[in-house]
Amino acid sequence: MNANLNFCQIITFYLIIICVVLFKSGETERAEIAERFYTVDDVKKIIEEKIQEINESFSEEKYKNEEKIDNFEELKKDENETRPRRKVILIVTFMRSGSTFLGEMFNNHEDAFYIFVPLHPLSQFGFSKTYLNERLKILKNNLNCDFEEQYDITIPWKSFKNDEMDLAETLDKRGDFIFRSKHRRLCAPPFCARDFSNDLYSCNDECGLVDLSLAKRVCQPLISVAKTIRFVEIELLQQMAEENNLDLKLMFLARDPRGILESRVKIYQKNETAPFFANEKNIKAVDEVCKKTRGILENIENSEWLKNRTLIIRYEDLAMEPQTKSAEILKFAELEVNSKIVNWIDENTSAKNNLSGTYDTSRDSRKTALAFRSILDYSE
Repeated sequence: MNANLNFCQIITFYLIIICVVLFKSGETERAEIAERFYTVDDVKKIIEEKIQEINESFSEEKYKNEEKIDNFEELKKDENETRPRRKVILIVTFMRSGSTFLGEMFNNHEDAFYIFVPLHPLSQFGFSKTYLNERLKILKNNLNCDFEEQYDITIPWKSFKNDEMDLAETLDKRGDFIFRSKHRRLCAPPFCARDFSNDLYSCNDECGLVDLSLAKRVCQPLISVAKTIRFVEIELLQQMAEENNLDLKLMFLARDPRGILESRVKIYQKNETAPFFANEKNIKAVDEVCKKTRGILENIENSEWLKNRTLIIRYEDLAMEPQTKSAEILKFAELEVNSKIVNWIDENTSAKNNLSGTYDTSRDSRKTALAFRSILDYSE
């Protein structure tokens, strides 16, 4: 009995201890729960702290991203600075300014890839500002040797030239390269089975379509030289050159406006006899040439970039002293004056007669320079 009582007492004692412990634990838990209730100010403070943390995290991430962008731009800039710039030359002039001879000098040079009037596809728009971006794109692509189809090539040149077409349509623009026969390289192997570089009139008939990818590969190791008579916005060339990593040099060929007028009169008033009275249309066109020439010269004068990379050439100087001036021009272009070029200049500036065609390069250059004196009426 006593043993059982003692056992019961022990059990009761332990139960009381357990209840006390549980009660105390409950009080502690209730205190903790009470502590977990926040006031409105506490909540505001917590939210503000969280917002500040988020802003700090966002600012840090934004800084990292901006740093990455800056690093990328620096890497891009460094790449352009370390990558060799492509040497290119742009000849800017106006129609009938003697540019055919200047261009042919490069067309005959073994280290140049000559591109004859690449802006011709936009010729119907003249100097319209509406098509300025298109003109810049064509110049950029051609100087980079990225050639594109500009004309209908579905009908061969032989078929076209026999059709009844006006003067503009009969120009050899129906090939897959603008004015194919004006590019000596495109009239010889690997573009033709035989060499027609000295028989350019047969080039369109005898040579197949130009492989533009092959033209690009041939052009890339050489200095691109493009001649244009429909571009005057030279102030835009710096941006174009820098964005495309081009080491661009500009040649501006200027001619006495009386010489330009005389040359145009012989084309557009060819049914008349000398001395000519230039018609109003031709006079107005030459007036525009004078205005645009002033604009070009002012842009060169106002830009250090242009002044450092522009050669102004007077046609009369080139015509009177072709060998001396040609040597200066080729030196500016960083091209060698070799015996082939010297001989070509001699052959094409000392023609014995005055029977050269409108677009020929072979003529007595000294007589041509001052021909307007005998062709135009004195009052002109």
